[in-house]
Amino acid sequence: MHFDESSMFAGHKIESKTLKEEFRLHFKNISRVMDCVGCSKCRLWGTLQTQGLGTALRILFSEKEIEKLPENSPSKGFQLTRQEIVALLNGFASSIKELHNFRTLLKDQS
Repeated sequence: MHFDESSMFAGHKIESKTLKEEFRLHFKNISRVMDCVGCSKCRLWGTLQTQGLGTALRILFSEKEIEKLPENSPSKGFQLTRQEIVALLNGFASSIKELHNFRTLLKDQS
């Protein structure tokens, strides 16, 4: 089952486009807020988490663009930066860790 962004941004095309842009701007604003955090470790961790989530959303919203790329093309239509890949993998690792913690809690309650 693939992600259907139309269900997330339902409505007329103009409203949908406006909502997507508003979503992107709010997300960018969160990144700016992270720059104001005083503790450098907290700022780094928050920025990494935010960028991981942003990268995941970018991939989801770029599905049509990715599908249009020929398989054996030298074209570089859709690419992730090294930093985006690191942030995405960190997000996956955090998710896996929390899933394990959740399963442990459920097991302990039984």
